[in-house]
Amino acid sequence: MKEKVLNLIDKMSGSLLGIGIEDTKMLEKIENNNKINLCYILNNDNNKGKKFKLFKKGKNKTVNIKKLKKHFKKKSIDNILCDYKIIKKHIRHFIPGSIYINCGKLYIYGDKKDLNNLKEKYERYTNDIELIEEKNKFILTVNNKKTKNKIIKDRIYKTLDFISDGLDFLTDLLAN
Repeated sequence: MKEKVLNLIDKMSGSLLGIGIEDTKMLEKIENNNKINLCYILNNDNNKGKKFKLFKKGKNKTVNIKKLKKHFKKKSIDNILCDYKIIKKHIRHFIPGSIYINCGKLYIYGDKKDLNNLKEKYERYTNDIELIEEKNKFILTVNNKKTKNKIIKDRIYKTLDFISDGLDFLTDLLAN
């Protein structure tokens, strides 16, 4: 599965936002790809998980993943590549933020056991979704070229996700 992610990096062009990419081979591929003209890498350095370090041409800055819209303009990033285990905690805020800032494709990779309803949450916004599954890994590709999000729609989905997460937590608590 790692080879497929590396092949996706080779095909990318334009700007790239990478979240949680710590593998040296992937970082080297990104650096060696001449088609990528602007690259942002967000890495989680602290244990809290809310603030991410933004590395761009030697500048070091912390970014709250809940507030991606604040740091990037609307439809300004061509490609987003992220690790699901990093964004799992913030998925409620990441989905509308990623649709807002992305004008190309979004790639999410991770373990298959974590893929429960991620595809369904993105299907609320667009039907142009491709899921590649192997043994215990997956790559979810979302094409955001024609995707639009509205403020009211985002708030309704965030509220519904908050309620469903609360109910899941309550049932886990009661079952144990």
